[in-house]
Amino acid sequence: MRKIRTIAIVMLSLLVLGAVSAWAADDVLGLWKIIDDKTGKPTAYVLLYMNNGKMYGRMMATISKETGKIDDTLATKNKKAEGIAGDVPYCGLDFVYELQPKGNDWKGSIIDPVDGKTYDCTVKRDGNKLIVRGALKGTGGLLGRNQTWMAATTAELGFTPPDSKSYVPVIPKKK
Repeated sequence: MRKIRTIAIVMLSLLVLGAVSAWAADDVLGLWKIIDDKTGKPTAYVLLYMNNGKMYGRMMATISKETGKIDDTLATKNKKAEGIAGDVPYCGLDFVYELQPKGNDWKGSIIDPVDGKTYDCTVKRDGNKLIVRGALKGTGGLLGRNQTWMAATTAELGFTPPDSKSYVPVIPKKK
């Protein structure tokens, strides 16, 4: 009887540890480096954060196409998002918004800061990568493209972002 109880406790512990590991693997919050799907080069850093049960993505820094180095940050906010109303800077922009968990994915919206077009967005973790899919609204995700985001660190970023608990999301609008 004691042996069966010990085996049951060990099996239950393994099951709980496996569930915790699976939950941690699906965690998508934190800092990510956006990789351009056409050039394969990094373009920006984004912080995924939660607010009122929904996930948002705020631009932390942009990366120069020419040098591959950070050229704008939350501190400088030099570059403007041409497609967004209000002449807002890229850095600080919540361009991924209102994502909610749907099975293993997160679903919501994403806006292209260059032209202001809004797309359905699906985010799914794959190891140290996120697969971010933007698709034309109403197509069920069929007409769109994927982008890969790589896990990043604040050391790469070069500064520590403000505490995301203080963020109040602002949904961008097209110009």
